[in-house]
Amino acid sequence: TMTTLLTTLRAELAPLMKRREKFTLRAVRDAIAAIENAEVTYLTTPDPFDLPSEHIAGAARFGTAERIVRELSDDEMLSIARAQVDVRLEEAVRYRSEGEVDRALTLKAEALALTDRLDAYAGSHSGD
Repeated sequence: TMTTLLTTLRAELAPLMKRREKFTLRAVRDAIAAIENAEVTYLTTPDPFDLPSEHIAGAARFGTAERIVRELSDDEMLSIARAQVDVRLEEAVRYRSEGEVDRALTLKAEALALTDRLDAYAGSHSGD
């Protein structure tokens, strides 16, 4: 199978747990979740029954949500993951301004750890 950013990040989870790198682990997990969420969209299809009376039809027409999983391109995955970095950096600024320096430093550490991984990945896959 082709290596994607998603498979690369998933492969990091076990080693990170083993090494107890909790900042990196949290950042990598969040990036994985964000990519997985972006891959799944829900299509609502109208209910298939043609019912005789308008009243009953109205009651029955809740429709069923169908999960559609779309493969994202690597560029899309990278931009979603980089957005996770940006969110952390913005939050870090906010926490720092509120005097919560430890929380700000934690978020910066997570952002940095994730950036390192994304840059390494992007570098090794450029021109594929």
